[in-house]
Amino acid sequence: MHKFWICLPVLSLGLAACGPRDSCEVPVQPKMLSVHDMSREQKANALGVPPDRIPVDQPVAESPASQSAYAAYVDEHNRAVQTGFCVDNEAYKARGMKDEMSTVARAVMATCHEGAEADTLATVLKYRNCATGNK
Repeated sequence: MHKFWICLPVLSLGLAACGPRDSCEVPVQPKMLSVHDMSREQKANALGVPPDRIPVDQPVAESPASQSAYAAYVDEHNRAVQTGFCVDNEAYKARGMKDEMSTVARAVMATCHEGAEADTLATVLKYRNCATGNK
C-alpha cells in the first residue's frame, strides 16, 4: 500500500504534463464549381425560377442569357467558397495564438478580404476552443 502512495504523485504529475491535446482538423480545400457540374437546383437559383422549370433528363439549348447567369452564379459561388476556406485556414493557423480574439479576427478578415466580423470571430473561437481541447 505504501508503494502505491509513492507512485500516485508521479502518475498525476505525468498526466498533468500531457495537457489538452490539439484535436483540430485542417480545413479541407474545397472543390470549385463549374457550369457543367451545376445541379438542377443551382441552375434554378441562378435563373431565379423554380427547379421544376429546369429540364431533368434532356439538355436544352441554353440561351446566352442563361449561360451568362450560370457563369455569374458559378463565379459568386466559387468566390464565397474561397473566402470561407481562407477564413477557416487562417483561423486554424492562428488557433494557438494568445492575442485577443478580436485582434486575431481582424487580422484574418484583412488577410481574406472578409467583412463579416461576427462570422470570423465565431470561426476563430471554434478553432481556439478546439486547440484547447474544448468541443
